[in-house]
Amino acid sequence: MNFNAMHVSFRFKINCMKRIVVFLLASCAIISSCTKNVKVPLNYSVENEKDTTPQDVYITSTGKAYVDLTVKFLGGSSTDSVTLEVMGVPTGITVSPAKSTGIPTYYYKYIYTANNMPVGKYPISIVSTAPGTQPKTYNYNLIVMPTDCAALFTGSLSGSSNCSVRAYTYTATGASAGTVNDLSINNLGGYGVTTNTNVIMNSEVDSLSIPLQNVGNGVTIKRYGTFTASTMTIYYSAVTAPGAQAEVCTTTLTKQ
Repeated sequence: MNFNAMHVSFRFKINCMKRIVVFLLASCAIISSCTKNVKVPLNYSVENEKDTTPQDVYITSTGKAYVDLTVKFLGGSSTDSVTLEVMGVPTGITVSPAKSTGIPTYYYKYIYTANNMPVGKYPISIVSTAPGTQPKTYNYNLIVMPTDCAALFTGSLSGSSNCSVRAYTYTATGASAGTVNDLSINNLGGYGVTTNTNVIMNSEVDSLSIPLQNVGNGVTIKRYGTFTASTMTIYYSAVTAPGAQAEVCTTTLTKQ
């Protein structure tokens, strides 16, 4: 083989090697671009202590309401933070802190404080924001109750009971028991006009309790319930005679 032929052959091999290197580099670039990590937006939920979205908050006209929310991590980016902000709080109510930021899962604890706020229902919302996602808005109501919640249910009440073996309606009467948030209900459960049941109301968590008591007419009653500004729901058990099996009921009372 002469020198020129050897030179051409050498150049051919060099060019082939260059093409191979370029091909390999291009292949690596393609593979690298295909396997590049793509950031997945954060997926999260905002829940109250009952594992539902934020619900109505009850507060007395001069009281405080304590609210706990959980910003729960569901997937996606584990380094992005979520900001919650309370919006639309009316004059006469303050909330602290009104804004909170954290990396899920985290807990947002805040306090509403009322300063002689008129009784009523006030629409407010919590707006949550996170990078790369649309804001989420949770609408609910701030319900201002009177300082003495027993006042909500004084007077005539219509009742409806569903018990383990029967369902019926009745009328009852509510009256102050002489202490703030203590209510006396005559004929609760329809057990007779000679019965009077003491109900202790908690305006901060819209709940009530019925301590074990003999309400008259041979009836012993106890348990608990919830209430709004106009309706009371009570889950109770009653024994109507010594040694008798307890009657388990749910009763709803509505102010007439």
